[in-house]
Amino acid sequence: MLITVAILLCGCASNVVPMGRDTFMVEHGGWPDMNESSLEAKCFREANAFCEKKGLVMVPVSINGTDGRVFANNASCKVVFLAVPPNDPRNAPPHLERSPDAVTKQIIIKKEQ
Repeated sequence: MLITVAILLCGCASNVVPMGRDTFMVEHGGWPDMNESSLEAKCFREANAFCEKKGLVMVPVSINGTDGRVFANNASCKVVFLAVPPNDPRNAPPHLERSPDAVTKQIIIKKEQ
């Protein structure tokens, strides 16, 4: 019974952290995830699930990560996002820009003017 409760609690645990009004962060990394892209997908799935539970939509603000191909480094990914109602004006297609840094990747989402 105690093992079942522990498994259920682990399954319900969330990496989503509040960062202020409507803004949240989710981060994943470490062994055995050595591919940044798989971690990005994991972060986005978790952020979307978090928002869906609340009847909201996820709007990405920034993505920052490192690939685990460099010796002695594990891959990591951090996604900052807004959780807003579907009809919120902030729920619009983003304009993506890639950071020039070759070691780490950061994508800043900006609204087109």
